[in-house]
Amino acid sequence: MLPFALAILSGLLLCAALPPYDAWWCGWFALVPLLLALERATLQRAAILGLLAGSVTNLGAFYWLVPVMLNYSSLGFFSYPVMLGAAVYQGMPLALWAMVLRTGWAATGWKRGFGFVVTALAYPALEYFYPILFPWYLADTQHTVVSVLGLVEMGGCGLLSVLIVVVNLVLARLAVGASRQEETEHLWPAPCSARELTFLTLGTFTGLCLTVFYSGYRNSAIEEQIARAESLQVGLVQPNHWIEEGSPLEDLFDYQRMTLDLVESQPLDLVVWPESAVRTPPGLFVSDHGPGGSGEPGLPLDVREIRQSSSEPGPQFAADRAPLRERLSVQRGHQTPILFGTALLDADPQAQEPVPGRPPTYNCAVLVDEAGKVAGTAAKVKLLLFGETVPLASYFPSLYRLIPLASALLPGDGPTTLEFRQARLGIMICYEDILPWFHFRLAQHHPQVLLNLTNDAWFGKTAEAEAHLALAKLRAVEGRVYLVRATSTGVSAVIDPLGRVVGRIEQDERATLKHKIALLDVRTGFERWGDSVAWLGLFCLLSFLVVRRTTR
Repeated sequence: MLPFALAILSGLLLCAALPPYDAWWCGWFALVPLLLALERATLQRAAILGLLAGSVTNLGAFYWLVPVMLNYSSLGFFSYPVMLGAAVYQGMPLALWAMVLRTGWAATGWKRGFGFVVTALAYPALEYFYPILFPWYLADTQHTVVSVLGLVEMGGCGLLSVLIVVVNLVLARLAVGASRQEETEHLWPAPCSARELTFLTLGTFTGLCLTVFYSGYRNSAIEEQIARAESLQVGLVQPNHWIEEGSPLEDLFDYQRMTLDLVESQPLDLVVWPESAVRTPPGLFVSDHGPGGSGEPGLPLDVREIRQSSSEPGPQFAADRAPLRERLSVQRGHQTPILFGTALLDADPQAQEPVPGRPPTYNCAVLVDEAGKVAGTAAKVKLLLFGETVPLASYFPSLYRLIPLASALLPGDGPTTLEFRQARLGIMICYEDILPWFHFRLAQHHPQVLLNLTNDAWFGKTAEAEAHLALAKLRAVEGRVYLVRATSTGVSAVIDPLGRVVGRIEQDERATLKHKIALLDVRTGFERWGDSVAWLGLFCLLSFLVVRRTTR
C-alpha cells in the first residue's frame, strides 16, 4: 500500500503547486514520492502508479469542470464519472513518463547516463504532445517565480520543466542514497556510486544558480528596455456580465457607458472589450457587399466600417432614449479606438456550414479606429471543444442535444497580428493564451504586445478564472512582451514582460482598468526555436527505445 500512498502524495503535491493553489515550492519535489514508489516496480506497476499520481493531480486542479457540466450540459449525475474519466485521461502523461523512467534509469553502463537524459527530456515531450482539453505544463507551477522564468524565454515551458524534473530526480536519488549493488536491468534506481551522486548534485545545483543569475540579468535588461520603449495607453472594460443575465442590448449599453466614463477620465490610445462583448449587429455598418444595419442576421466577416454615434449613453439603460441605430453603435459619445470580440458571419453563398443548418460563423476580434473604420479582424483558430465546436457533430448533429448551449463555429486560418498606429498587436482569443504552440506561430509575426479577449463567464464563479490567468502568464515571458487580458467577469489583467501582474480586476467585479503598455521588439530564444526542447525529448525518447531494442 505504501507505493500507492506515495503516488497519491505526489499527485497532491503537484496539484498544490499548480494554480489556483500556487504553492510553487512544491513543484521542486512533488515527483519525489512517486519516484520512491517506483523502486523495484515492474513496468506495469510503474504505469499504474504514474496514472494514479496524474489522475489525482488533474482531479484536484480541474474539479471546477463539474459545475460547468452540471450547468451547461444534459449529463446530470454523469458529470461526476465524466470528470473522473477526464482526470484519468489527462493523467496519462505521468503514467507514460513513469514507464520511461522505469525503462530508462534501469539501464546499465553508458546507457545509464543516456537514460537519465532521456528521462529528463521525455517529460516535456509527453506533456507537450499528449492532447488534453486544458494543457498545463510543469513549468506553470513557477508562474509567480520571476527568478527562474528566464529559461522560458530561452526555450519555452519545456526547458523549465526539464530543470524541475532534474531537481526531482536528483532529490529522489539522494533519498535512496549511493549504492554499489550488482548492476541489473530489473531494478530502479540503477546502481549509483557516491562519486556519481555528488556529480549529479553539484551539476544540478550549478544549473539552478545559473538559471537564477540569467533570469535576474535578463529581467534587469528588459526593465531598461521598457523604460525606453514607445508605449500605448490601454484601457480594459470588465462589465461583470454572467451568462444569461441581461439582453445583448443591455450588455452593449454597459460597455458604452463604462467606456465613455473611462475615456473621459484620461485620454486613451485603445480600449479593449472582452470576447463576445458585442452580441447584436451594430446599427449601421459598411461591408464589401454594401451598407447594412441592425436588421441583418449578424455582422459580416468582410465588415469595413462601423458607424459612430455622437449621442452619449444615458446614466441608466431604461433612461436611454436615443434612436435604436445609435444605441447599437460600438463607439458612442467618443472616438477612441476599440478592440472588441464578436461573432462574424461569412456572407459568401459558397461558404461551408460547420453543421447543416447553422451559418458559417467565426469567433473574432474586431479593431475599429478613431474614425470607425475597421482596421483589422482576427478569427479564433483553436476552438474550445464542447464549447465552440463538438467533435463529429458535422456527421452526427444530434450530439448537440447533449450540449445544447455549445456553439458551432468555424476556425480561423491562423494566428493574426493587427497593425495599429506604430504597434503590432498579437491577438489571442479565449484559451489560445495558454497554448505555447499557438504563441510560437503568432510570434513569427513579431507582435509588440499580446491582447487576449476572453469570456470565462461560462465557468461560473470557480477557480477557473485564476487558473486561466496563471497559465497565460508565461506567454508574456516567452515573447518578452506585455500581455493584456480583457475578460467579461474576471480576471482581467495586465502582465508585464517579466511575468508579473501589474494591474488586475478581480473576478465578479464590475470595473475598468487603464495601464501604460510598452511596445517591445525582443527576439527571444522561444521565438526562434519554439518548443524545440519537446521535439528534442521526443527524438531522444524514440532513439533510446531503438537502442534498447537493438542491444538486447
